[in-house]
Amino acid sequence: MRIVIMTLIMALLAGCATANETFGMGQLCGRQPYCGAATDIEIIKGSTNDNDVYSRALAPFAIIDLPFSIVADTLILPYTIFHMRPAEE
Repeated sequence: MRIVIMTLIMALLAGCATANETFGMGQLCGRQPYCGAATDIEIIKGSTNDNDVYSRALAPFAIIDLPFSIVADTLILPYTIFHMRPAEE
């Protein structure tokens, strides 16, 4: 039971990239399919860069958030497809 509670607490502390990108400011990729998971992956990849202190600090949270973002992105896939931004020329 403690493991379940700790997992839920860690998920709440991590924040959800899907909610932030889809319903928030959406600065990285906006309303594109699987944007939350893509954001988490970009943060994890950025953490390998020595100059990117922001990504290095957020990488543990992105790792925890990634599976939750994949599930959330899948659940809101019809919404994101309907509201996709048109490709810029």
